[in-house]
Amino acid sequence: MSQLNADSCYIFTDTETTGLDINFSQIIQVGSILTDESLNQENSQDIGSKLLPWVVPSPEAFLVHKKTECLEENAMSHYEMMKLLRNTWLDWSKKRNAVYITYNGHRFDEELFRRQFYWNLLPLYITNTLGASRLDMMSTLQLVANFFPDSLKLPTFEENEVSMKLTDWSDANSIEIINAHDALADCVQMLELSKLIIKNAAPVWKASIKGASKNGNLELLQSQPFAMIGEVVRRKRFTYPVTFCGQNPKMNNEVAVADLYFDPDQLNELTDSELLEQIGNSGTAIRKVRINKSLPVMSSDQIPNIDTFLDIPYDQLEERARKIQENVKLQTRVSELLASNQINYPPPKYLEQSVYSGFPSDADDLWMERFHSLPWEERSKLLDGFEDSRYKELAERLICSHSSELASPDMMSRYQNFLNQRLYDKGPWLSLEKSLEKTKTLLSEASGEEKEILEKLEKNLSDKNSFI
Repeated sequence: MSQLNADSCYIFTDTETTGLDINFSQIIQVGSILTDESLNQENSQDIGSKLLPWVVPSPEAFLVHKKTECLEENAMSHYEMMKLLRNTWLDWSKKRNAVYITYNGHRFDEELFRRQFYWNLLPLYITNTLGASRLDMMSTLQLVANFFPDSLKLPTFEENEVSMKLTDWSDANSIEIINAHDALADCVQMLELSKLIIKNAAPVWKASIKGASKNGNLELLQSQPFAMIGEVVRRKRFTYPVTFCGQNPKMNNEVAVADLYFDPDQLNELTDSELLEQIGNSGTAIRKVRINKSLPVMSSDQIPNIDTFLDIPYDQLEERARKIQENVKLQTRVSELLASNQINYPPPKYLEQSVYSGFPSDADDLWMERFHSLPWEERSKLLDGFEDSRYKELAERLICSHSSELASPDMMSRYQNFLNQRLYDKGPWLSLEKSLEKTKTLLSEASGEEKEILEKLEKNLSDKNSFI
């Protein structure tokens, strides 16, 4: 439930990781900054963890973020880091509705948070529960680039291309960057850019905050007279006038919008199979979007000089939007087609990929709470109490990696097989052999700080290799 009449706060957050695979990479640093509704900073947190025994790091990632502290044995455990992170966020948002702000986070950071709360038997969801909502600031800057291009200095390239790299936006707007590609430094960049947007492009900020929730995104897509999507794809800007035209009744996060550059009268004449061909992710008359993630969308009546962004007259688009909005039959057909043509994905092969394979039962929720409350020496007694085998396996990993002396011989045997699989077998993860090979290749041409980073990484990988 939402906290009625509660004030809001913003939590800017970012991660540094061992790689780019959301299922098998590990978070090794999390930075967070808490502000009030006026973006006045109230608190911050910078935490990191040591490398998990079964995670093989990418040398390219380490050359970017330089976080070799995770290779040291005295660093905080991943389990303790994720517990501390969750407790901090809950404490910060006590009696307030938090808006969690990331950059490209709905594709990456948010998915990592959920998976790694799951790895540690913690509730998956925090950024969209208890009155919280979530904003991916990349969508916000896409709106700025398209509809308010004079409000901030755009990081442009040849032929009017626009970069969507956070550091490029900071550089263009003279935001001082200390320790670029550090999680907390990236939070500072997001905060400073947000201040500029509120000052110079207030309608964009208002739309972005509204779109931080599913209901808010739905309202934006149903804007009168119509909505505008403004995207930056491969540095190119694209704008579309759209209006709501259906919602998947089986999965209400999936919504269809009609591209008003297409004549709506022609849609009525199509058969179901022809109409289905017009429903896609881009380049079709009807576009599918997900309202549980940030969208670069705002109401057309909030865009100054809207006519300069349109390919056909505003009045004609307004008339087309009205036809779609009043066409209940078309909306019903589109909704039914969305429901009957959902993609069925194969079941996950590995435990890390099963994060969304069903919610824990009430009994397992209580059992996880009990697991966290007991001293390590007593936790192994709880393993057989989990109803879902996923949680038993995750609990075993925690015990074996945190306190191997407390694990039974059978548990350690299973754990050893798991380590061998992740370090040596081919799979969707990065293997030890591949990482060592990459590290040695890079090391042969490295010097200075890069050489020092790669030498530390090579030692860690070689130690892993000799330990197994």
